[in-house]
Amino acid sequence: MARQRKKKVIDKKFQYSIAIKAAAFPLITLLLISGVLLYFAIDNNNKIKEINTNQAAIIDAFLSIPQLVDPQNSYTKEANQRFQENLGKSREIQRNIRFVLYFLIIMTALQTIVIFSLAISLTHRISGPIYVMSQYLKDLRKGKELRFRPLRKSDEFQDFYKEFCETINHILENRK
Repeated sequence: MARQRKKKVIDKKFQYSIAIKAAAFPLITLLLISGVLLYFAIDNNNKIKEINTNQAAIIDAFLSIPQLVDPQNSYTKEANQRFQENLGKSREIQRNIRFVLYFLIIMTALQTIVIFSLAISLTHRISGPIYVMSQYLKDLRKGKELRFRPLRKSDEFQDFYKEFCETINHILENRK
């Protein structure tokens, strides 16, 4: 039975290079999307503030008419109610925009972490067999006795590893 190793990063240069390259494109894409959304969110927030300021000015002008200053006036009540509803809706739109931005930022970070982790895991299946074969070559150079072991089932290069082991055994047998 093959021994399970806990170390996922065997060849730092190779594995981190692949992981960073795999995570870079989605990260850059999502950062660009976030930037565009942020621009429009800020623009929308500024427009909402302008609308609220304009509405407040309209209400102030409206209330400068003596007949409408009376709080019991039905027009005044309705106008004030609609103004308050619009302010509430404006605040809700601003909250929704912030929520979307925060959600996008969090999802970008999570996606980057997941892709990076998957790339490390997948490259481990490549680096592992190469590391094992490199160790055998070092041991062969040092004159140590080689004891080949099977690769893990999930490792890549199964056929190459089999050919490698057979070739090394053939060379060793011909030396004798």
